Formats: sequence, structure tokens, C-alpha cells
Amino acid sequence: MGETVGKRVESVTSHDVAAKAGVSQATVARVFSAPDKVAANTQRRVREAAEAMGYVPNAIARSLKSQRTHIVGAVVPADGEYWQSVLSAFSRALAERGEQLLLFSFDDAEHVSDALDSVEQYRLDGLVLASSTIGQEHLVRMRGSGLSVVAFNQPAAGGLVNSVSVDDEAGTSDLARHLLAQGINSAAFVGGVADASTDRSRYRGAATTLAEAGIALPYIEAGAYTYDAGYKAATHILEANDRPDAVMVASDEVAFGLHDGLRSGGIEAPHDILITGFDGLPQAAWAGYDLTTLVQPVRVLVDEAIAIISNSDTHEGEQVRVATGTIRHGRTTRRGIDDHHLSKREDRP
Repeated sequence: MGETVGKRVESVTSHDVAAKAGVSQATVARVFSAPDKVAANTQRRVREAAEAMGYVPNAIARSLKSQRTHIVGAVVPADGEYWQSVLSAFSRALAERGEQLLLFSFDDAEHVSDALDSVEQYRLDGLVLASSTIGQEHLVRMRGSGLSVVAFNQPAAGGLVNSVSVDDEAGTSDLARHLLAQGINSAAFVGGVADASTDRSRYRGAATTLAEAGIALPYIEAGAYTYDAGYKAATHILEANDRPDAVMVASDEVAFGLHDGLRSGGIEAPHDILITGFDGLPQAAWAGYDLTTLVQPVRVLVDEAIAIISNSDTHEGEQVRVATGTIRHGRTTRRGIDDHHLSKREDRP
């Protein structure tokens, strides 16, 4: 009994597992590195043998042999519901491939370089730059790093590094046409950060479409893509001499804050004003918001990014992939909700 307890698990090798399972050592290696290339019955025998013997494959040894670490890095803002949803999708998609996600976060644009310094200390199979606040100088720096780099939802990255993004202009153009169908005569756009490429492209799509209908679209900068920034931005609407019929918002998280800020000032959507968001966060479906928004195909974008990283050796030049979003039609743009309906809702215990 004492011998069994004291035995070092590390002493069990892939050769031992191969002997027990009745297969070659190469087959054992494939079971743990490329299981799709091994028959199901053989996989089962190998895994049962490995479990019985306490064998754990050595990831470091595998990476040295294959020159791949099966680790993809992601540089992302430390805060933000949207980016958390993107990271979750990346983590799930990579796990399905037997790979891992390594996170490098930063608090604000001034600390992006610090995150990139950390990236360069690791051996990665690829890197995702996931923030519109990552500047062109950072994109150029990473392009020369030797890594397979993909910019995620950064319209300005095209031509500098590989990129995947939702069609921002088409998305806000569709939302603008939806608002026109509701009969609006005026509108405003609340962005997050004016210098961000996503803000510029989303504003451009909305402004161009509304201009064709003779409607100007003043821009209001919230200052960040956060709930608090959106709540504060509501002041601009509440204090305006002429309140717009609708407000188009550059992100759902800002839209949630704007919605609540307007409500605290006595302005209700959709009775007093129409509101649209952008991203398609799960919270958009919450009863308290029921936000009309442009839903991004996040998993499609994530799969495209991973495909670019995985096939980096087979492509020349920068890859640019653009996906189309879909509108979620919510209560915040639904005409026909009258004062009686609102009073009934507010009178509920």
C-alpha cells in the first residue's frame, strides 16, 4: 500500500500507456494532441489506460516537439460586458479544439503597451487584439512580432493585420431604416469614444442613411463604453431644447445606462423617445430594457479569427473577414405603447 501511495505519477510515460493499451506511442500522442485522427475505440482504450495509470500528458514537451503551444493570447480591456461575452466565446471555441486562451488585460488605452510587453514574454500560436482603443502603432508593433495576429472588431485594422469584424456601417444603416419606418423626424447618436474606429463607422452608417431622409444626426460622446458613461450622457438629451425622436447608441452597455438615465429624468422609451443599441448582449432581452439592437454574430467572428490563426502559414497578406449582424426588435422602438400601458406597469406592486 505504501508503495502505491508513494509512487510518482510523473514516472508514468506515454510508452507505458501505449504498452497497456496495446497501441504505439505515436497513437497515444495523437489521442492527446489530435484526437480527431484516432478511431473512437482506440481513443477510449488509450484514455482508460492513461486514467488507470495516472498518466498526464506533458504539454511543454509536446509544444517543444511540435513547435506549437496550443495557446492563443487575447489583449482586451479589463472591463466591459461585450468583451466578456467575446472572451467566453473564444474560450469555448478553443477548448473544443484542445487549445487554451491566455488573457492579457489593460485598464485603459494608456496601458495597452504594458499588455503587449507581457505578450512578448510568452510563446503563443496566435494573438487576438480585441479592442477598438488599441491604436495603429500597437497593430504595427504586433505585425512585426512574428505572431499570427487578428484584430477583432477594429474596422481601421484592415491592411495592417488580419481582421474580423461585424459590418458596422450596414448594421447602423439597418437600424436607421428601422427608425425611419417608425416615423421619426429627428435623432441623435451617442457614441462611446469618438476616436474609436467602431464609433466612426457605426456613426457613418447611421448618419448617411438618415441624411438621405433629410435628418441630421448630431454626435454625443459618452467618453467610454460603459453603463455609467451612458447614464451621464442622458443629461445631454434631458437638457436639450428640442428632444430628438430617437437616440442611436454605439453599444448596448452605453444604451442601458442612457435608458436608465433618461428614465430617471422622466423620459420613457418608447413612449417619449426611441432607443437603439449595438452588440446584442444577453441583457438586451431583459424585461427592464427589451432593447432594439444590432446582434453581432459573435461565434461566427470568433470561428473566423481562429481559422485565420490556425491557417496562418497557408495565406499571404492580411485576411479581412466581415460578417453581417441582425436586428433584435425590442420594446424600445415599438410604437403603440401608450400612457395607459405605462401607468399600469408602474402601478404594479
